[in-house]
Amino acid sequence: MEARYEWEFSQNKNQQLANELQQQCQLSPLLTQLLIQRGIDSVEKAKQYLDPQLAELRDPFELHDMQKAVDRIQAAVANGEKIVIYGDYDADGITSTAVMYETLDEVGAQVEFFIPNRFTDGYGPNLDEYQRLIDGGAQLIITVDNGVSGAKEIEYANSRGVDVVITDHHELPEKLPEAAAIVHPKYPGSEYAGGDLSGVGVAFKTAWALTEEFPQEMLDLVAIGELADLVDVTGENRALITWGLKQLRQGMRPGLHQLVKLAKLNEDQLSDQDVGFGIAPRLNALGRIDDANEGVLLLTTMDDREGKEIAQEVENANQTRQQLVAKITDEALRQARASENTDRSTLLLLGHEWHQGVLGIVASRVVEETGKPTIVASVNDGDEIAKGSGRSHDGFDLFEALQKHRDLMTAFGGHAQACGMSFNIDQVDQLRAALEQEAKARGLAESGPIKLDLAASLSPDDVNENLYDQLQRLAPFGPGNPEPVFAIHADHINNVKTMGKQQEHLKFKLRGQKNSAAVVAFGKADLAPLLLAGVPVTIAATFGINEWHGKRTAQLMLKDIKTQGTAILDQRTRQLLPGMFNETGYYVAFDQTLRENIAGHAHGIVLDPQTALETDFKDQQVTIVDCPPDLAMLSALWQNGGQPAMIRLLLWEKHPVRFGLPNRQQFAMLYRFLRQYPEIANYRQQQPAMARSLLMPVEQLNWMITVFYEAKFVTINDGVLKLADHPDHVDLEQTKCYQQHAAHLKSAQVLLYSDTHTLRKRVAAWLMANE
Repeated sequence: MEARYEWEFSQNKNQQLANELQQQCQLSPLLTQLLIQRGIDSVEKAKQYLDPQLAELRDPFELHDMQKAVDRIQAAVANGEKIVIYGDYDADGITSTAVMYETLDEVGAQVEFFIPNRFTDGYGPNLDEYQRLIDGGAQLIITVDNGVSGAKEIEYANSRGVDVVITDHHELPEKLPEAAAIVHPKYPGSEYAGGDLSGVGVAFKTAWALTEEFPQEMLDLVAIGELADLVDVTGENRALITWGLKQLRQGMRPGLHQLVKLAKLNEDQLSDQDVGFGIAPRLNALGRIDDANEGVLLLTTMDDREGKEIAQEVENANQTRQQLVAKITDEALRQARASENTDRSTLLLLGHEWHQGVLGIVASRVVEETGKPTIVASVNDGDEIAKGSGRSHDGFDLFEALQKHRDLMTAFGGHAQACGMSFNIDQVDQLRAALEQEAKARGLAESGPIKLDLAASLSPDDVNENLYDQLQRLAPFGPGNPEPVFAIHADHINNVKTMGKQQEHLKFKLRGQKNSAAVVAFGKADLAPLLLAGVPVTIAATFGINEWHGKRTAQLMLKDIKTQGTAILDQRTRQLLPGMFNETGYYVAFDQTLRENIAGHAHGIVLDPQTALETDFKDQQVTIVDCPPDLAMLSALWQNGGQPAMIRLLLWEKHPVRFGLPNRQQFAMLYRFLRQYPEIANYRQQQPAMARSLLMPVEQLNWMITVFYEAKFVTINDGVLKLADHPDHVDLEQTKCYQQHAAHLKSAQVLLYSDTHTLRKRVAAWLMANE
């Protein structure tokens, strides 16, 4: 296996700084190295990084239009105007809505919130909903985590005499809305120095400015929204998330407390990874499957019973989401691997009746599997408009690429690595062509594999809970502060097994000199046969923790893997089936009749042993179909020295060996029997009776008589077996029949009856001997 990424080790040449940090901050050499890799160049910065404080947060009024926003909201509260918070259906939007709703409710505002429906309202502002809200009495609309793309909606609100205050963080369009205020960290000409806030970060700053008190009790919501939206986790975001996780561990919100329990997370030690992979996907599931308004209620309720009920609804939605993702990902990957997509640098996959709420997740899975920026879209039967979600990687700005082609879409918005859109299905080919055109213009095809930065090399013996706890001092992880990835090599793997409801995940152990390190690979069950092949591996992995019945064990989370040498797969079988010949490559069959039978089934080239001896198998897949009558025939196949990429051992046996090598006493017993009965008519019919008398299987008796016949101890004419009168002295072990059976026995013993480890070891030895 080749690595999917291009591995690149980080360099650390400032040994003087490393020594200084080690001594003054009481850090291990590895942790010091990781800090320097993150741009820490002084003791002061290291201390600030390792212990971020809320005092570092910037004044919320530094954000563009914050004073305008506060003035307009305070006026609405004072005048008893009806305020509607217009949110979004993802985790960042739900937490943003909860922060703004709680704040306005506490200051006595007449406030309601509205979360659009992904399926009926679409992405971003919706004119019909603006009209409905205004018809319902809304006098001020506050957008959270959306709004900057709503020029026409806000123009309509203005025409009805309703102000709109925008709080958002998404990419700004060329034409900005004529809103009462636009609170945005990237507003042109007044970019916020505090960093890359998410929607909930902007809402939190607005709440802080509005109340003029720091709302520490809302930091838990900030941590969830920011981690879910993958904002840069440096600067003040690092402090917001760090202290938000501390708040989250207190379990003060009944709904969140119950959700954490259902997710089987340890509330006392919740990490950024728990939020990113446990809590955020569950909140997102509401908007993907049904109605995200329940998410706001989950976060804001103070009623234990209500919190428990809503948490269960969220968990049910998440389970439905998981099932849909598994099914649609399988279908999307089949499209991605189709011949028409092989040479494409980007992918636009269109399905019918795919659940539109999970398209973004599926797109992420396809990007992870193929390395290609991907749009996954779906159109319902009878509709002409397809809805899609795009995902990309660091090497390709998907938003910028598609921005130029807005005319091909009916709706569009998002970020560099994630976007949403709608388009007429008649435009799908043009959109595919436009995406490829942009990829070509940016040299995506020539850019090679995506780079994977590796922090250091470790051995399986280094993996333990102490090192995991040290690494957590660098958390929270995310953009700007990536989780460290390590290279770990092992010559031996054991305990390879699949897991999960669909057995879609993989777990195995890397054996070190003293200890073994467990490795978890989500969605990588297809690697199991290759790992069972016993080849040395080097993996790229991050650290994780497994908690079971109160016991914490460090484990590795697989990012990438590469193997060395030939993969030897033990697939021994007693029955050959057509599906065993679907792989491309070479098939070696020792039996001629068998070669003729499989010729019409094998997708590769079927070879006889002599042709196989003349074939260079370097980097090829070779399947040994049947068991050779002699081990030498198999070991000789690799005499050209070219190491195959993979050897599949089916080793089907046409004529199984049913008896061992008779000893001298058994041969002598048969000879005495024949001296007693020197002439036996109808010999074939008499064989069963003879075998019973001699206490041996019929097959063994028949073989021994064949040995005697070759040694000229007996003659067989017209069905009459007759003992020779004066046979010559012959060493029976030197007869061709005896030696063939001895070789067959040894072949069966090694190839059919040995355990997998012994079998691989023997085949690997033949390969090495012929290098």
